[in-house]
Amino acid sequence: VKPNTVMRELRILRVLIDWAKDERGAEIKDNPARHLRVRGTGDARAPFFTNEDEKRLLFELSQMSNPNHLRLTKLALATGFRRSELLSLTWRNIDLKKKLLYIYRKNCAAIDNSSGLRLVPLPEKAQKILEELQRRDGKVIELSKGAARNGFDKARKKAGLETLRFHDLRHIAISRMWSSGMNALEISACSGHRDIKMLMRYSHFQLSI
Repeated sequence: VKPNTVMRELRILRVLIDWAKDERGAEIKDNPARHLRVRGTGDARAPFFTNEDEKRLLFELSQMSNPNHLRLTKLALATGFRRSELLSLTWRNIDLKKKLLYIYRKNCAAIDNSSGLRLVPLPEKAQKILEELQRRDGKVIELSKGAARNGFDKARKKAGLETLRFHDLRHIAISRMWSSGMNALEISACSGHRDIKMLMRYSHFQLSI
């Protein structure tokens, strides 16, 4: 059995024990699976993204004439939503008072590849970003897919982040959710993952330590 296979199974075990403790009231003082290490493991696409990296990226985005580029990246880091989900988000599908939103989300292709509006809890950081916006009609992010892609690519290159992809922001956001103490059920409600194994692929920072 390869080390990375063992690590993936260990990550699932960690989450299940946390779930049993937090959601089912199991009398577990400490999660023993979090103290185990597996030699020879790694993930080539685990994004290394420091606070300084984030500051440089957001600064370059803030220098663009269209504020939607900065808004898009901030919301991605706050929610873990895909770029396509954020670009399709409209104000009519957001309820700031109830901290909920409907988002157009596709299922994983391994399930049935269907899509539709899903009710998703609104993370606190994302709510603060949205509350600061004056205009609240139409789309939240007024950018085409091409413009969004090109704007992010220009900003990351100027920030010296040559290998960063927009999808990496999803990894980073979900990893921060783990670090903040959110459990698997809460995170999956935001990310849309129905398969714990798939969710574990986004948990590099929290679960690899």
